[in-house]
Amino acid sequence: MKTHNLLIIILLIGLLSACRPNTLEQIKTEFITLGDQTKIAYKTYGEGETTLVFVHGFGCDMNAWEAQYDYFKDKAQLVFLDLPGYGQSDQPKTDYTLDYYADAVKILLESLKVKNAVLVGHSLGTAICRQTIFNSPQMVEKLVDVDGVYCFFGDDSITRAENEKQYAQFVALFQGDDITKSMEGFIQPFFVEQTPENVRNYAMTTMTKTPQWVAYSTMKNLTDQRYWTGKVINIPSLIIASKNSQIPPDYKQMMNELYSDMQYHELDNVGHFIMMEQPEMFNRMLEEFVMGAN
Repeated sequence: MKTHNLLIIILLIGLLSACRPNTLEQIKTEFITLGDQTKIAYKTYGEGETTLVFVHGFGCDMNAWEAQYDYFKDKAQLVFLDLPGYGQSDQPKTDYTLDYYADAVKILLESLKVKNAVLVGHSLGTAICRQTIFNSPQMVEKLVDVDGVYCFFGDDSITRAENEKQYAQFVALFQGDDITKSMEGFIQPFFVEQTPENVRNYAMTTMTKTPQWVAYSTMKNLTDQRYWTGKVINIPSLIIASKNSQIPPDYKQMMNELYSDMQYHELDNVGHFIMMEQPEMFNRMLEEFVMGAN
């Protein structure tokens, strides 16, 4: 009888293991609808007191976080989404402001009844996470900035005017019907010699599919001064920056002025896609910050 029971337990464990998704791709994609009827794709997995919400960067999709799913799937509740305009989400011809993106994150968190989220944003995703915190501070417990995008305009009128001109020239790259070459040129500096081939391929194949109207509107709104007032974030924040992303020498001090409770890491030998290029190191840093792992 004991042997029979043991065999049943082993069989049940085997069945449960077989049903468990091994990759992020295997998780069922679900959808929520925004107020403008835009459908947003998302996936969730796991459970626990900690909820990690992964927000991808410009031109990317939730698949950028595959290595984080694999590492954290048994340690926390995980939420992944395709921002409006990307991946399996709708791509409406609308105004892609940081508020619009942040509203999508907020509505998703509300629908999942997540109240104390840890937002993990890569690149543009960091700016979106920051705006989510400003708009809905009660929903977010911690912030993780993965080589985030920031716009700085300067304190005097001459510097501001010069920076405005440079940002306008940059945004103009995304005008016109075919922005493929502009996107390819935009993506290339993200890589370093050590960047794995699979990361290069992901960026090149995924980001170049971005619709022109999404790219242009996003960049135009991202560089709007109204989003870059120097407002400080006061929740615990982890900043992970790549030295190869053309950050200024005083970048840590600049971040200190934006975050009152900050852990800061500046990395070399890694490109823009830190979480994909060096996932083991990144996952350990994220776990230690979020869960206090040793």
